Amino acid sequence: MKRKLFIHTITWAAIACGLAGCGKHSDSPQSPVTPPEEQPDEVFPARIGEALPAWTPGTLDIHTISTGRGECSFFILPDGTSMIIDAAGSLITHDVVTKDPDVSAEPLPPRPSINVSSATAIADYVKHFNPNGKTVDYWLCSHFDTDHMGNFPETYAALCPVSASVKKHPDGGFYLSGVNELGTLLDFKKIIDRDYTFPIDRSGEKRFKDYMRFLDWTRKSKGTVYETVQVGHTDQIILNRAPSDYDDFSIRVLCGSGYYWTGTGQSSRFNLPVRGDGTPDLEAINMVSPKENIYSVAIMLRWGAFDMFSGGDLQYNNREVSPWLDAEAPLCTLVGNVEVMKANHHGNNNANSRELLDCLRPQTLLVNTWRDGQPKPGAIKDIVTTCPNVNIFTTGVSEAQRSKLSAYRNNFKSWEGHVAVRVAADGQYKVFVIDDTSLTYKIKSIHGTYRSR
Repeated sequence: MKRKLFIHTITWAAIACGLAGCGKHSDSPQSPVTPPEEQPDEVFPARIGEALPAWTPGTLDIHTISTGRGECSFFILPDGTSMIIDAAGSLITHDVVTKDPDVSAEPLPPRPSINVSSATAIADYVKHFNPNGKTVDYWLCSHFDTDHMGNFPETYAALCPVSASVKKHPDGGFYLSGVNELGTLLDFKKIIDRDYTFPIDRSGEKRFKDYMRFLDWTRKSKGTVYETVQVGHTDQIILNRAPSDYDDFSIRVLCGSGYYWTGTGQSSRFNLPVRGDGTPDLEAINMVSPKENIYSVAIMLRWGAFDMFSGGDLQYNNREVSPWLDAEAPLCTLVGNVEVMKANHHGNNNANSRELLDCLRPQTLLVNTWRDGQPKPGAIKDIVTTCPNVNIFTTGVSEAQRSKLSAYRNNFKSWEGHVAVRVAADGQYKVFVIDDTSLTYKIKSIHGTYRSR
């Protein structure tokens, strides 16, 4: 049985966490995560070397798309409703790293190639698997970092040919990069973001003016609905085609822009510094806050016995300076055990705290990487110490980084490729690793069947 939610006071939350196995965690875990149990029955038959079979109604698909340029996840919900989270669109290349002293860490090889933009790669993947072709019900932006929504090409135009070659849309006047380009290749019915005007108003920045031009164009030309995320709600991202057939399905927004669900109804609370009049203390926030990561949107997807957590680039570093900078801590009283977790912030050392992991206890961890050095050995140590039997799937890890992670080799089930989790109505699921170097989407390896707890 999944952990129940206890929100009331700090004391009661602590008691609840003690009963359920949350809270502090030693290097010798007392209650290791239950390993995903291999089942003898054949669920979702498929063959290595052949293309992944198409989604079927009554099935949940979670695709982690490998582009080598950031993070993107694609969901096909049980009734065929579709959702994309983020739109990998970084324009950082080897040229940028070598010429700009402020940019470090080499990007991973672009997939399927440098000649295919990340938006094109994502659109091709989505149109191949999506039962509704290029129509996508939701695009959700976890936060506004460039590896999640796209660079402003002028930033690196003088440093690399890729940025210099990005064109503007002939009618909308926005650059065709990241989500702006993806929105011309796919038809988004609704766009949801965390609100680029809050808590810090970024609407005056060139990159956001470009994004606003795209939003204006897609509203007028495609009828796309634009909304800011509603923290605490389960009625913003819903099944659109046959909701009555899946009344045990929900997606709750846990946090975004510094707001967190209270655990009661659909109400939320603000976790950032405020002035005496209750408005955000922008001076305090600007002094010590990273620009975007702690504002990330996190969601909890639930379908029967199956649960999944996704939290963008939420992180916890500098919490010793200001506790509110730990953007993961408030979630510990809001979440319970999950089958699948998308690693926060690409598996870097400043994210995926032991406290949060101790509450989530994922069976399967998806790490969407895009730069050399991801995931970090320190982060993986914490993850494996807290969840010794966790199965880890990454979209790409350099040979040098694999060597540094060798102590945890048994936990890594895949080093590179798209990763597709396919879930049945009874909670059983398989994980498919798919070739990311071509558009044939052939299966490289199959893992499971696993059973939800």
